[in-house]
Amino acid sequence: MLYEYAVEPKAIGESWENFTSLISLFGFERGRLISRFPKTWERQVIETAQATGMKEVKLQSLKNRLRKAKTGALIRTGRHYDPATGDWLDNAIRQHAFDPFRAIIASENPGNKDFILLVDETGEINDDTSLMKASSTVEVPRTGEALAGAMSLLLKSAKEMLVIDRYFNLENELYKETLREFFSVISKRQLTDVSCEIHCHDHKERPSINYVGSKSANWLADIMPEGMSLKLFVWQEKNESSDFHARFLLTDLGGINVEAGFSADGSHQKVLLTLLNPDLCREKLAMFRRDSTDYKLIEPVLEVSSDGHVSEI
Repeated sequence: MLYEYAVEPKAIGESWENFTSLISLFGFERGRLISRFPKTWERQVIETAQATGMKEVKLQSLKNRLRKAKTGALIRTGRHYDPATGDWLDNAIRQHAFDPFRAIIASENPGNKDFILLVDETGEINDDTSLMKASSTVEVPRTGEALAGAMSLLLKSAKEMLVIDRYFNLENELYKETLREFFSVISKRQLTDVSCEIHCHDHKERPSINYVGSKSANWLADIMPEGMSLKLFVWQEKNESSDFHARFLLTDLGGINVEAGFSADGSHQKVLLTLLNPDLCREKLAMFRRDSTDYKLIEPVLEVSSDGHVSEI
């Protein structure tokens, strides 16, 4: 559903033809994402283009497209890159052995490795290339592990994560299983600046905010990575036109529709996941801001920290 690719800066930046043919293949809605490998990836692409004498008009267009790709095609998953141990391809192959990319796209392939795609100006790397095939939908077992696995690239790289589920309940082990697996993926980034939120709907069976506030630290004990926190939002529908039904994982990088929701009901059931296009993802994100005009926020919002502290925000 979502695949991470290592793309050699030299290979994509050495000609305008290479750049345009390759960059157009990537994007969240296409299911293909370029790893920021190394973290100076964009700068290296630009420097390669400059070194080849690319005309200023095309060079500026290249910079603009790279800037746009930062919010829809490029991800940083914390992969280690050490120039002292070899060149870009050496590092990419080493990382592939540790945590496989979908493919490595490069200007050379010593040893004819089957996970390396060679770049040339004929455009032979395209949507139909076997290692480039990706689907915007996938059906996975309804377990926390399967859900987190299908969404792992978002969980590894997003700075903002909203779980939208009408019935999400931290007291329910089926939801806690999924959240536990999500946090397990996030914790591997060794970052604590990820904003995590749960948004659910108010209904007659939902416990009061006071009760949730008194119990949430216990419910989340041993689940959240150290140094992180989780914000809990509860909403009401304003009218019949603002139905709170669909379930989503929404992030600053992209979103996924989770048809049956986030409860881990078991591998005997399946859940359909569908990638959202960027515009729709931004529209859904706006619906769950505190100033939303689509739903009525039930105050207060609770924030639960990994140290067990619960505050109203």
